[in-house]
Amino acid sequence: MLVDEDVDLFDMNDVMWAMTTRYQGDVSTVFIPGVRCHPLDPSSSPAFSPSIRAEGIACKAIFDCTVPYALKAQFQRSAFMEVDVTRFIPGFKP
Repeated sequence: MLVDEDVDLFDMNDVMWAMTTRYQGDVSTVFIPGVRCHPLDPSSSPAFSPSIRAEGIACKAIFDCTVPYALKAQFQRSAFMEVDVTRFIPGFKP
């Protein structure tokens, strides 16, 4: 998965945000067929799919969740307003 510098790759919420706001399945996916896979990957067997030609060889994918440079200004995160939770939940302690 490819993300821009404003996305924390180690934060699943950030990664999912990037995928839902910057990824289009038909244009942002790169398939790499015929790649040697990890030997413990059970899906890299011809028994899994007829499209797999040999044991340990399969197709990998790259998900491009980056923004085209010319469009960077249009892809700014929305800022959330501060909320006084006690208005809705009396006695709430953060």
